[in-house]
Amino acid sequence: MISGGVISRTDPPGGVAGAEAFALEGVSKRYGDVQALNEVTFSVREGEAVGYLGPNGAGKTTTLKLLSGLSRPTAGHLRLSGSDPILERRKALSSVGVLVETPGTLPYLKGSDLLEHIARVKGIPAKEVPTALSRAVGLMDVREAVDRPMGGLSTGQLRRVLLAGALMGDPHVLVLDEPTMGLDPAARADLRAVLRALRKEGRTIFLSTHLLEDVEAVCGRVLFLRGGRLQGDESVTHGALDPSAVLPRVLRCRSVQPVDLSRVQGALPPCTVMEVDVEMLPDQTFRLRFRGDEPRQAELVESLVRAGLHISRAEPEVPDLASRYLRYVGREEAT
Repeated sequence: MISGGVISRTDPPGGVAGAEAFALEGVSKRYGDVQALNEVTFSVREGEAVGYLGPNGAGKTTTLKLLSGLSRPTAGHLRLSGSDPILERRKALSSVGVLVETPGTLPYLKGSDLLEHIARVKGIPAKEVPTALSRAVGLMDVREAVDRPMGGLSTGQLRRVLLAGALMGDPHVLVLDEPTMGLDPAARADLRAVLRALRKEGRTIFLSTHLLEDVEAVCGRVLFLRGGRLQGDESVTHGALDPSAVLPRVLRCRSVQPVDLSRVQGALPPCTVMEVDVEMLPDQTFRLRFRGDEPRQAELVESLVRAGLHISRAEPEVPDLASRYLRYVGREEAT
């Protein structure tokens, strides 16, 4: 449910909710005259994989900076694993691994040098570093790549090494900014498979990207951001998460006999249907666009059957992710 940039929800789709991984409550961030985030509220449960979609300038990078401890909110509060990242910085951020979009790397350094440096920054005790490095490298399958200078790695290998860096210290939460950026289709598919495997391990993944395919392949839930405000919070495959919401629906029906527009309109209760399209297709398909819940949907189907239309199939059409993105966010040049 959305109200003034605040979206409230209950359990993640497809499973029982775990403990809270992180949460934003009324978070705003201003840079001078620019309001980058405006009273953003949402929470992510442990084990969820959540996509974060929006055009350039929507506030995605600002959100990731707040979650990774690189910036402080102007207003509102953040919680990471129950800790305040400002007052309890080390405790809160110990559970978070971050991959930024365009990290700077020194081409003459080996990947293992980078991972050891990340281990020191994260405060991993020296005697535990070899084990932590071996685990992260094994998860990302980059045992050979980390022994080579990073300047000689392919884009896919480098992204895997950087993601291994995010996994140092075995964080529960992964905050990833465009993880498949610059990869060819094969390398992108490989990295998506890695992210799905991490999700199955129980990692919480927060994925900011411009690629809808990444969200569809990895995530179960998606947040839409525009102008620093949340516009939608939905299941990737099943649409709106709030079952009480009264949303526009499209009911696709198939009749066993020819139908026309007047006959369908005459079979429906008044003040219900916003628009009716009769598609004169070989399979006698037509669509009903209306606003209502499942009981109203059942009422419409019953009305059609009572009118003798002999419906053989009726199923709701869920808009694909691309069309929902355009509905919530619009085209980038328009924002």
